[in-house]
Amino acid sequence: MVRKKFLLCFHDFSVWNYQKVVPVLEELKDLVGAPFSVLVIPDTEKATAEAVQDFRETLAQLASEGFELALHGYKHKAEFSQGRSYMGLIGMNLTHGEAEFAGLSEYESNRLLQAGLTAWNDLFGEQANRPVAFIPPTWYSNDHLRKQVRGQGMLFEDRFSLTTAKGKRYASPVASFAGIPDFLVRPAFKFGELILKVPAGLPRIALHPVDFPARTDAVRSLVRVALGSGRKLVLYRDL
Repeated sequence: MVRKKFLLCFHDFSVWNYQKVVPVLEELKDLVGAPFSVLVIPDTEKATAEAVQDFRETLAQLASEGFELALHGYKHKAEFSQGRSYMGLIGMNLTHGEAEFAGLSEYESNRLLQAGLTAWNDLFGEQANRPVAFIPPTWYSNDHLRKQVRGQGMLFEDRFSLTTAKGKRYASPVASFAGIPDFLVRPAFKFGELILKVPAGLPRIALHPVDFPARTDAVRSLVRVALGSGRKLVLYRDL
């Protein structure tokens, strides 16, 4: 019998928070019993040279431990872009400017994707492997990004599905708790339990630095539900 799968994904890992986040990653690794996927914001433009070098060494250490490093946009904070659609502007407003790929034109979307890849190469070196997956910040996208990401040989993730570079698509509901009102946090965790117990799809648990330490106990409980559901933890590269 083929076991159902789930993904554990830690978002927003960056040069600005890595020192505080690494202990959280290690604690989760001990709880899960295996490394998982970490989504890296590659921009280091305003960081000191010392911080950037230490961040590089930290990423190399995580990779050596088996953590999967995926590309999470460019800056995770949008700058002005010409040609952003009306729906893209709405997405920007709803996410306080973090949806940097929302509603972009084909040219602007590709330009920003290339900027993210260039920043990735600056971190890992020009001979670095291409990221296995690309996840646009806040999952807001545009009409062109999926094809552009797949054209670069990466898996593309949106809010409701995953699409591999070869075009295989998975229905993938996600439990995420960042940026929602306090009164919705408990229902969001209940939803997470539900999607892990329902024997269908490829559910994701999407964690963020802001979830810790305030929601540590709830996150631990949800991870235990995932492990007790009969599902197997997988990485993007396993798909």
